[in-house]
Amino acid sequence: MIPVEWQARAGAMAAKVGFSGLVIAAALAFGTVQTARLEGLMIWPLSIEGWIAKADRFETERDDERSAHRKTKNDYRAAQLAAAEMEAERLKRVAQQQEDITDAIETDYRTRLADARARAERLREELRSREGAAGAGGDLAMSRVPGAAGGSDASTRDHRLPAGSGFDRDPAEQLERDLVATQQALQLDALIDWVERQATVDPNASREDQSSGR
Repeated sequence: MIPVEWQARAGAMAAKVGFSGLVIAAALAFGTVQTARLEGLMIWPLSIEGWIAKADRFETERDDERSAHRKTKNDYRAAQLAAAEMEAERLKRVAQQQEDITDAIETDYRTRLADARARAERLREELRSREGAAGAGGDLAMSRVPGAAGGSDASTRDHRLPAGSGFDRDPAEQLERDLVATQQALQLDALIDWVERQATVDPNASREDQSSGR
C-alpha cells in the first residue's frame, strides 16, 4: 500500500503539471489569437482577415485612389492645355483671314483710286492743252472721270456726273468734282466689299472645314 505521504506528493505534482498545462494551453491559445488578429486565419470554411492584411489592403486602396485622383488632375490639365491651344489657333486663323481680306480690299481700292487719279490728271493736261489752243472761254467736251472697273453691281460703281454737263460749271471745276465723287464712290464700294467678305469668315470653322471648303 502506498503511503499517504507519497500519495499527497503525487497529487501535488499532478496539480502542478495540470496547472502548467493550463498555462501553456492558455499561452498557445493567446498566441494563436494574436497571430490570427495580426496575420489572419484561413481554415476552411473559416477565413479571418488579420490586421496586417487589412492594413496592406487599406494602403493599396489608398494608393490606388491617389493614383486615380492624380491621373484625373493630369488629364484635366492636359485637356485644358489642348483646348487653350485650339482656341489660340482658331483666333489666329480667324485674325489671319480677316487681315487677308482687309489687305486684298485695300490693295484693290488703292489700285483703282490711283487709276482714277491718273486718268483725271491726263484730263487736266488735256484741258490745259485745249484751253491754251482755243483761248479763254472755249467749250470743251470732256470725258467723265472713270471709276474703278469691276465690282458686285455696275450700277453702284458709277456715281459720277458727266464732265461739263449742266450747272454751267467750268470744265476744270467739274473735273475736280467728278474726281471727288469718284473717290467717295470707290471708298463706299471698298467698305461694302469689306463688310460682305468679313461676314463670310466663320469664326468656328475648323482647319479641316476650311480645307474642304465647307
